[in-house]
Amino acid sequence: MAEERPAAYPVTWEAPEELRVVFEKHLPPPPLEAKEDRGALRRWMRDVRRRAPEIAAAEGWFSAQVQVTEEEGRVKAVLVPGERSTVETVKIEFRGDIAGDGAYREARRAALEKAWILPEGTVFRQAAWDEAKARLVEALAADDYATGEIVSSEARVNAPTARARIALVVDSGPAFTLGEVAVTGLRRYSPSLVQHMLDIDPGEPYRGERLLDLQRKLQSTPWFANVVVEIERDPANPTRVPVRIAIVERPVADVGLSVGYGTDSGARGEVSLRHRNVLGRGYDMLSALQVDRTRQIGYADFYLPPGTVGTSIVGAYAIKDSVGVLAENKSNQGLTTKRIAVAGYRQLIFEKVEYRLGLSYQAERSIPDGAQETLNRALAPVGEVTWRHVDNVLNPTRGGVLNVKLAGSSKAVLSDQSFLKTYALYQYWFPLSPADQFILRAEAGRTFAPSRDGIPEDFLFRAGGSRSVRGYEYESLGVREGDAVVGGRYLLTGSAEYVRWFSPSWGGALFFDVGDAADERADLNANKSYGVGVRWRTPAGPLAIDVAYADRDRKARLVFSVAVAF
Repeated sequence: MAEERPAAYPVTWEAPEELRVVFEKHLPPPPLEAKEDRGALRRWMRDVRRRAPEIAAAEGWFSAQVQVTEEEGRVKAVLVPGERSTVETVKIEFRGDIAGDGAYREARRAALEKAWILPEGTVFRQAAWDEAKARLVEALAADDYATGEIVSSEARVNAPTARARIALVVDSGPAFTLGEVAVTGLRRYSPSLVQHMLDIDPGEPYRGERLLDLQRKLQSTPWFANVVVEIERDPANPTRVPVRIAIVERPVADVGLSVGYGTDSGARGEVSLRHRNVLGRGYDMLSALQVDRTRQIGYADFYLPPGTVGTSIVGAYAIKDSVGVLAENKSNQGLTTKRIAVAGYRQLIFEKVEYRLGLSYQAERSIPDGAQETLNRALAPVGEVTWRHVDNVLNPTRGGVLNVKLAGSSKAVLSDQSFLKTYALYQYWFPLSPADQFILRAEAGRTFAPSRDGIPEDFLFRAGGSRSVRGYEYESLGVREGDAVVGGRYLLTGSAEYVRWFSPSWGGALFFDVGDAADERADLNANKSYGVGVRWRTPAGPLAIDVAYADRDRKARLVFSVAVAF
């Protein structure tokens, strides 16, 4: 068998590691045929002698010398870099409005000089020089000076002394102020949807971040596919410049179809309709019909145009209001429930904390196998807080999520029982190493009430399933009533999981779950479950496939969930 030969001519570089990597990338070895084509080899060697010092100079070595020799079928390139150049002096001259008198202009000049990223004593590299100039212009033009620019720049490098002297002339131009807003691109939706989100006061100073905030705010709404917010940048007319908003609209309506399968509910399907302009007022309707083995549900939620609340003292925060209706038929673990519900909510997001406040009314017919049918009704104020502090919302490796819910009702106000429901869930991800992580989850709930009679299932607790104690069937841990499992007033579950990632996408897991739901605290049992699983990172989050063993039932279950939308 013939010996396999390398695909390229053998080349050895002797140079600082930082330069060697660059040389290997930008000066790849000649093809193997150069052994026979001596002309091609000589041309490559001449190219190295010319370009290697240029590349070294771009990295700060301005007196580099290179020797390239060929001997016994190998090329050896030796670069003697010399001393690396550093910045000796920096001089920035300001012209235009920013060069005038006043504390504000003086502070702006000082801030720009302080933010210069190539100060005295740093290594002078071409890439750093280009980036420093770009950042200076970006910082200058971010506030007030929309046409600010560098009118001249010079870097004098003394190769023998390895010192660089930098000089720049920055012209801010005039200070700009914002004027009236002009919107283009609206055909399907009312201009009022944009107008009520505008917070620009004609005459206010130009701030680039203000325009970006407005652009992001409009882009996040359901009506617009793309938004660009810009101003007229004419230095001859800097006062009350027009603000232009160019919009590309989304379709008014979308229809969706999805199918999936999960061990909790079996095969499922969904048909959804989204209408973004209900009543011509920009109300965003999300509605769907869902069917699976345990539940059939239809709902319609109406989201009002986003607004703001707050004051000049505490600040203004974005809010989203919604109202919705729901009809559901559910049959699981011997319990059949038929319910209708109407609700209204206000959602507010402040940094990493999401608040949700609302009022719901539910009427539920509960039909347990082998027990008496009941009608349960509740008018309940609802509050929910979610706090996220994770490194990645969809694929977290570090940090935690806390969710707290409260709901209550009074028998005196359209309810069959007085109660207060409390619930908390906390999950935390510990990175043990780049490939190993540990996940803890704790869940607790209690509904304060004289009894569970008259309380809809939505305000009681059951446990078991793929997101609870995995070795037990979905909602199989609860209160026995006749031949059915129904909700109780107490919930307590916990989980510990170790995950080892064998590749960026695939991993294995070991886990232990424990917990129960009951109507009395003394009846809570430590139903244990443990097992192994496979993890697959997807754009929508990790997919888990587990084999879980229920210690009480002496049975193993395959637990997973996967869905495909189209």
